[in-house]
Amino acid sequence: MPAAAPTPKAVLHQRFGAKVRYTVEEVKEAVGGCPGLAPQTRSVYRCALELPGLSVATPGTFVRKKDAEQAAAQIALDKLGIQPIANIPSTPEEAWNELITRISGFFIDENFLSSTHPLVGHLSVTLRRTGDLIGRVPLSAIAACDVKVNTLCKVIDPKAEFDPLLILSLVYNAAKQSPGVSVSDSNFWIQSQKPYSPEAVDLALKRWSGTSDPVEVEAILVPCVLEDELKIVRINLRDNEHYMSYVAEKLTASDSSHVLVSRTIGKASSEIRLYFAAPDVHFVSDISKNVLACHGDGDINCQVNKRASYISGQTIYGDALLANIGYTRRDSELHTEDVNLCTYYRILLGKLPDGNCKMSRDAILAAELPSVYSRFSWKGLSPRDLLCSFCRNQRLSEPLFAVSRVSCDMLTSAVSSEERGAPAKSVENQFNDVRTDKENSDSFKCEVKICSRKQEILLEYSASDTWSKESDAIQNSALKVLIWFNNYFKQINTKRDKLYLSECTDGFKIHPNIFLQEFVMCLSVYGNTGCNDSGMCSAVGPFSMDTLKKHFESTTTLTHIEGPDSGVFPSHGSLTCISYTASFVMKDKAKKYLLESHNEFEFEIGTGAVGNQLESCVTQLSVNQSACFVAELPPRDLILAAASEFSHDLSNVSRESCFLEFSVKVLQVTEPLEDRMEKALFSPPLSKQRVEFAVQHINELHATTLPS
Repeated sequence: MPAAAPTPKAVLHQRFGAKVRYTVEEVKEAVGGCPGLAPQTRSVYRCALELPGLSVATPGTFVRKKDAEQAAAQIALDKLGIQPIANIPSTPEEAWNELITRISGFFIDENFLSSTHPLVGHLSVTLRRTGDLIGRVPLSAIAACDVKVNTLCKVIDPKAEFDPLLILSLVYNAAKQSPGVSVSDSNFWIQSQKPYSPEAVDLALKRWSGTSDPVEVEAILVPCVLEDELKIVRINLRDNEHYMSYVAEKLTASDSSHVLVSRTIGKASSEIRLYFAAPDVHFVSDISKNVLACHGDGDINCQVNKRASYISGQTIYGDALLANIGYTRRDSELHTEDVNLCTYYRILLGKLPDGNCKMSRDAILAAELPSVYSRFSWKGLSPRDLLCSFCRNQRLSEPLFAVSRVSCDMLTSAVSSEERGAPAKSVENQFNDVRTDKENSDSFKCEVKICSRKQEILLEYSASDTWSKESDAIQNSALKVLIWFNNYFKQINTKRDKLYLSECTDGFKIHPNIFLQEFVMCLSVYGNTGCNDSGMCSAVGPFSMDTLKKHFESTTTLTHIEGPDSGVFPSHGSLTCISYTASFVMKDKAKKYLLESHNEFEFEIGTGAVGNQLESCVTQLSVNQSACFVAELPPRDLILAAASEFSHDLSNVSRESCFLEFSVKVLQVTEPLEDRMEKALFSPPLSKQRVEFAVQHINELHATTLPS
């Protein structure tokens, strides 16, 4: 008997645990009553669900609370692309048959038109047409709207996860065999063979309203040639036409059926996708044969858009359009939102090891990835969540954390009975008797493995440090891995003849072949390494992993210092709260762009949580003092990611004609606890040094008792 499929809530709980938050709202709904009596109401429910980086809500209401929660969970699963295992066929043949059935169901089941499925939005636009075009949609719309179709394609051919063209091929061939549907032989259109009933059409048109007024949407054209600049494109949507027709015009595709669509990019709640024209290929209607074949003598790999492929994690061909347009379960009309250069560079930033740290603090120019972790001062997403986000954005498997318990009795490790004999043992026993209950005889260490989607290990980290709490071991190990990746990515952005990738360094074991295979697209986009062939970038040689101390700038020149000296200065280990603004200023003072500001921004001094110049400025000020300083210009990518609506204006500005100015005020300084100061300034901590000294001295004296 087949196993019952887990509920959507169960699947989410299995993946995210306590991070899933449901908010159920009770709504009073009028029901039919008897004439002459007071109107009667009943309670119905709607549900909102929150996950890290995702918020969804049910479009309608439900009679039972649990139904509303399950509906919200299902929407979240669809957005995240997660399918319950029990619902996934186990063989390519089973998946192929189910794919045929599913495509057929979209068109022969008239009840489908009354659903909230996004594909109905595409259909409703085409149902307003007349003649042969009525009800005809591009095949790529099916793959863009339906998670289950994508999942089935991946079972049929695992390479489909990374290639929208391969998905289109599989959908096209399956549609050819689907009963009740008609597929064009010359283009990639699909429609129902029979006309829909007027009742079904009315339901669809009521649920999905059309675009009555013209709408202008900004998008970004990502050229296939790396040297070509990004371009801002404006798409005018009007006359209730299918939006993919206008996209096809911008891509110079023959029609919208030749427009392919990537998976959603960025946050799971967004509808940002890449649109590109299908290359000149033909499909083979047999899953046992090659699915794609290139017309003529051209090489399809030469058409790969490396920048677009890198940000999407899929193979994108030719020029691509990055746009936020589409139909969702949340809306009853076409969803549109502008995409500008800031959007593009924030997507790029999210793929960097420190990018989500900056964005989770909403401080792209000020925040840095700290070099140490503490529950007392860490702000924003935790190191573990940051590492998981980084792996997801790079299309790697979730990180594997293996926590082990280590016996770490301080005296046993410092003075073993084998070396000191029975007298020393008796001293240990006396010390153990007076040890406080708060001390734990065990500590924890954590190993981390980073694997590809094929579960091939590309990086392993084994921590030599131990921690008193399991959570601290996980967070500190995750931070070490993030810092390693951060150093590696900074190396990629440095012009040098060789890209160093040492196999073993500082507790890390790297598998170069697997590693470079997974980051080949990243290397090609950031390819300032002097290597034309990514396979040549496996040179050995370490890079610095000194994460305990960062270079401290003490020469930041302050101007416009205001406020009296309160005598309370930030010191190493103190938690400092500041307000600041970061402005992009033209040297001729003609224009000044406010890029970033915070009324309250907290960080710990000495952990590298902010840039060196900002920390230097803060340590020169006392509480309630303010000052300005000119900072070194960050990379262009960071400036445009922080620029928001100014991104287009700043994209054409020369670096020589501007500077970055910070205005900072120290609001509050919280001195660290004594034990935290001790750990920050002394390694090992003084308490441990004192105990070790005492044990050593006792054993040198061969003492058998302790004085009272």
